[in-house]
Amino acid sequence: MHSLWTALARLYPIETLISRMVGLIAVIVGALVASTLVGRAVRAAVAASERRVPDPVHRQRVVTLLLLIGSISRYIIVFFAAFYLLLNLGLNIGPLIMGVGIVGLAVGFGAQNLVRDVVSGFFIILEGQYGVGDLVEINGMFGAVEEVGLRITKLRDPNGQLRFLPNGAITQANRYTERGIAYTAAVPLAEGAYEAAALVQQALWDFDQELHVFVAAPTVGPVQTLKSYARIVPVTLSVIPGRQTVVTEKLPGRLTAALARAGRPIPEGTEVTVTVAPTQGGRQV
Repeated sequence: MHSLWTALARLYPIETLISRMVGLIAVIVGALVASTLVGRAVRAAVAASERRVPDPVHRQRVVTLLLLIGSISRYIIVFFAAFYLLLNLGLNIGPLIMGVGIVGLAVGFGAQNLVRDVVSGFFIILEGQYGVGDLVEINGMFGAVEEVGLRITKLRDPNGQLRFLPNGAITQANRYTERGIAYTAAVPLAEGAYEAAALVQQALWDFDQELHVFVAAPTVGPVQTLKSYARIVPVTLSVIPGRQTVVTEKLPGRLTAALARAGRPIPEGTEVTVTVAPTQGGRQV
């Protein structure tokens, strides 16, 4: 420490050295104070938003933007503090800025996808294109939004798989206003077709894998006995809004064909029916 002080004293007069040391301390203290004030302001704003914004989707959007503003503010404080520290030391920062610029350009080319994802995520949150819990179709994939971040969107598909979608790669997003439209299906069974319920379950799974129509896995059974023909397998479906036509037009034929291929055709003169579930008080049950 003594040798460092001696070397500095040889380079600068004692008055200049003291002045620059005071300047260095002032810049460092000022940066710390500014960073602390920014952190407190952001935390206070986040706490206020949790009290004043009841809607969780809007609250998440506000909190994300506040945290982003706080992070950007701290980077700006650090940049200017470092700039003034170098100036106060009397260093020629021209070559340093040029070198940093070249390194920054190289890193920028390598991280352009990251920048694209962050910018896209910022506008998704700012514009409220979709939020946590929304049922959406993104780039042809259906599911419920589990998280909206600045870099990625997490989507839970009807089969339970969690998909991670870079925001910059999202070219089309449709948000549905309803969680799902309830339908019921009745599959008639022939005598002795004891394993038919499992066949129906597999056929429904294959149907959704191909066409992506269900919000959640269908509920199959239990088998019911009727007077008109031997038995039926009742099925409860939750259909993605906008995909009802696919279900009503194609599902009966798919179930009929699947049972026939398995050697358990439905009784002659009967058919698989798919209808909208009954409602109570104007809402689906």
